[in-house]
Amino acid sequence: MQPEIITIVIPPTMWRDVGGDGSLLKCVISINGTLMHLEAMQVRYVGDPREQRPANPLHQADFDALCQFGSEGQFDTSEIDGKPYVLVATPFT
Repeated sequence: MQPEIITIVIPPTMWRDVGGDGSLLKCVISINGTLMHLEAMQVRYVGDPREQRPANPLHQADFDALCQFGSEGQFDTSEIDGKPYVLVATPFT
């Protein structure tokens, strides 16, 4: 049996633009009292199979590491200000 899905909507104004170009956004969230960094990396689609790549090539190494860690194909994306982003949550250390 599928448990209920909790929907979280983060307003665009809550995101901090890390590099000033909109390609990497960050905010802080708390889930059950655990503080987490939530990052949103903007992606673009390349080629006929529509492969995902980071919108800013400076984030390619981070995106490659993310793909090796937890990808079985394309990531689902979230739309922020009309652009597709891959979300990653990391607990504070």
